[in-house]
Amino acid sequence: MQLTALFRFCKVLTGAVLALSLFNCATQSTSLRSMSEGELLAYNRGKPVMKQIHCQHNQHSTGSHIRRTECKSVEDWVYHNFRTQMAIDIISTHKHSN
Repeated sequence: MQLTALFRFCKVLTGAVLALSLFNCATQSTSLRSMSEGELLAYNRGKPVMKQIHCQHNQHSTGSHIRRTECKSVEDWVYHNFRTQMAIDIISTHKHSN
């Protein structure tokens, strides 16, 4: 009986920690997007290059004047670009094999 209660407690605790960490990530991303270039430089000062934050301004759809700012660590951008290149390579290989 005590083991079941302990299991439920661990399950609730894990859920709470996960929810708080997701909230923290969303909040941090929003605050990074609102930083000026100077604030971002100060934020990155002293951090290793792969941990520094870089923001990219994207205009997604044709005819849209709404720009979306996406901020990630250099490490996350490298991973994102690696995954994108892998997808392009897969499509390219599949296209040439037919």
